[in-house]
Amino acid sequence: MAVSIRKAHRSDALHVAAIVDIAGHGIDVDMWRSNMDEDGSPLSAARSLILDDPDRPYHLSRAFILEIDKEIAGGVIGSLKYDYSVLPQGFPAYMAPLLELESRVPMFWSVLAVAICREFRGKGLARSLLDFADGQARSEGARGLSIVVEDTNLRAITLYRRFGFKDRDLLPWLPYGGRAGPQHWVLLTLDF
Repeated sequence: MAVSIRKAHRSDALHVAAIVDIAGHGIDVDMWRSNMDEDGSPLSAARSLILDDPDRPYHLSRAFILEIDKEIAGGVIGSLKYDYSVLPQGFPAYMAPLLELESRVPMFWSVLAVAICREFRGKGLARSLLDFADGQARSEGARGLSIVVEDTNLRAITLYRRFGFKDRDLLPWLPYGGRAGPQHWVLLTLDF
């Protein structure tokens, strides 16, 4: 099994959208719907936002693709955070606590999304993505890694804690898109 992680290309934009959707449990879908054009496709809107708006957290320039035997199996999206506006224009209010937590760790490399496609899970690939993110963060002079996760995502929280992340802060989770369940967003950090 040949595993590689590479910078995302323009042709990967829909895969990046899938990574965002898997990792975020659909949190961006409403925003994608509000940016639809005449074709009426949220995926088309997601692709456009990922490609055309460098101010978006999930811009293509922040995405890395994991491949197994040249098949896309997942990816990680993140970057060193400099700008900490709490609720950028165009983001729904239910994202405010999530973005507020991300703003509390200046000069950390923010892991915005880690996702593995279902058929590739259970092979240690998420750990490989975290190792990659750690290397990126160190090479960019970050103070550490940060990630925000729903309190009910126990599998992910366990992985992050085993990797060395520590609970740092939490804020209330606000319902969106008919979803309910989590109570809090949890900010975890790994200091270098």
